[in-house]
Amino acid sequence: MTATAPTANSKGVRFGNFLQTRDIINEELEAVWAGRKSATTALNTAVQRGDQQLRRFERTQK
Repeated sequence: MTATAPTANSKGVRFGNFLQTRDIINEELEAVWAGRKSATTALNTAVQRGDQQLRRFERTQK
């Protein structure tokens, strides 16, 4: 997938730090299932934490 330069159609294919982001989503959903957070709060937190991971990935891939 990364053997050639990205095009306008393939530029967004990579999902950096996928494993960490998946863990974040799972942690936040566990908080919902355990009754520690509302679904809205947990998902908003997952978005914020996931965005941090993506920004981190962007910094390492310039």
